[in-house]
Amino acid sequence: MRLYILIFLTLTHLLSFGQIKPNIKTDFNTIFICVDSITYKSLFQNKFLKDTLLFCKESHQETNNNSYTGKYFIGESSTIEFFQPKKSDKFGDNFGDWGIEFKTRKIGILDDIIGKSKLLKYPIDTSTTTFLDSLTIIPWYKTLSFKNSKNELSILEYQNEYLKYLGFTGEQIDKSMTYKEYNSILSNGKKYPRQFSMVTYIKLYADKKLIDDLQKFGTINNCKRTKNKIANSETTIEFVEVQKLPKFQIKEITISLLTEQNNRILKISDNLYIKIKGKQAKLIFKDN
Repeated sequence: MRLYILIFLTLTHLLSFGQIKPNIKTDFNTIFICVDSITYKSLFQNKFLKDTLLFCKESHQETNNNSYTGKYFIGESSTIEFFQPKKSDKFGDNFGDWGIEFKTRKIGILDDIIGKSKLLKYPIDTSTTTFLDSLTIIPWYKTLSFKNSKNELSILEYQNEYLKYLGFTGEQIDKSMTYKEYNSILSNGKKYPRQFSMVTYIKLYADKKLIDDLQKFGTINNCKRTKNKIANSETTIEFVEVQKLPKFQIKEITISLLTEQNNRILKISDNLYIKIKGKQAKLIFKDN
C-alpha cells in the first residue's frame, strides 16, 4: 500500500510540472566557440560585417572562477562569442570547445527548473558566478548546466544585485523580460545599430552522450523534441549523430537579420564563411 501511495505522489508531483509550470520560458542567449587563432584574429576585419551586419566587441572579463578575453558578435536578441586557444586545461581554452546558453526571463524561474531536473533525476551542475567591482563582489548570474570536457549546455539567470548594478529598477526586475526587452532597457530604448537580430539555428555533431544531454536539456527548457532536433519557438538545435565526436563539432549557425540584404559570401578565414541571403546569414565552419 505504501508503495502505491509513493508512486501516486511521485506521478502527481511530475504532472504538476506539466500543469502549473508549462509557461516557463527561456530565451536563447549565447553560443560560444573556441576557434583557431587565424579565424579569431580575422573576425572583425571585414568592413561590411563590422559596420552593417554585426555589432562587434572584444573584451576581457574576470570572475570568481575564470579569466577570459573574447570577441563578441552582439545581436538585438542574442550573442555569439569567440575565443582562441590558450595553453590551458580549462574548458573553453581549447580548440573546438563550445557552449550553448539559454536565459530565464525572471528571477526565480531557474529554481523551478532545477527542481524539475532533480525530480527527473537529471545529473546537473549548478553554480553562481560573481565579479569584483571597486572591491565589491557582485553576484552576476546563477547557472544550471550539463557539461563535459569539450561542451556545455546551460541555463543562466541574472541575479538581483547585478540587475540593480546595471540600473534596473525594482519594478523592472520583478517583471518577465525577454532578451530583447533586457537589451532595450540597457540601451534606453535606442534602436539596435546593426542587422543581427538573433540566433535561429545551430547544427552540430553529437555522440550518444551529447544527444542524451541535448534531449534532457530540451525537456527542462520546454523545447519541442524530435528525432534529431530540439527547438523552442525561435531557435532550433539540430544534431548529426556520429560514433566519435570530431575535434570541432559546430557545423553551422544561422542568424536572422532585421532587413533584407543582398546575397553575398564573406570569407573570414579558410575555416569560417558567412553566407548572406535575404533576411538571414549563415556562419559555416569548415573545420570538420
